[in-house]
Amino acid sequence: MSRAETPTRLFPFPRGKGSGVRLPASALTIILIALLLAPIATAQTPFPTPSVAPQNPLDIEVIGLRNDSGEVGCSIFNDAQAFPRDDSKVLRHVWARIHTGKAVCEFTGLAPGDYAAVVFHDENGDHEFNMNAFGMPMEGYGFSNDAAALFAPPDFKSAAFIYNGKHLYIVINIRY
Repeated sequence: MSRAETPTRLFPFPRGKGSGVRLPASALTIILIALLLAPIATAQTPFPTPSVAPQNPLDIEVIGLRNDSGEVGCSIFNDAQAFPRDDSKVLRHVWARIHTGKAVCEFTGLAPGDYAAVVFHDENGDHEFNMNAFGMPMEGYGFSNDAAALFAPPDFKSAAFIYNGKHLYIVINIRY
């Protein structure tokens, strides 16, 4: 095989017995110690991560409630696939009391990110979003950005908002 026909090697290090590099025992010891300590050193390296903002809540004011009966349920999602129907993937859910046709749901300890909210007026107090036999809502509901629900709930993108870790106050109009 001529030099032109020699296949290119991914690692251009010498091959064969005796063609490697020999290191003194002290160098091997230092390399071994460095390899053993590397995971500890990297575990303590600070990485910028979204921090939780306990003093900067996300407040959702729900307006247009037809009466003060029951409570308002507010759910926050950060998963586009789950929004708004998969209860098992709700990031947080809170209940709020109604006063003069309004309610405010407060979420604390949220990391900055993209979220979408869904709210409903639980007039009968059963903590369920009641629908009729045809799947039509029997209780008031709403979505962040006042995203419209024509023949189906809106998608995550339509209802999504950015929470940057600072106090955020959004308003959702309830629909019946």
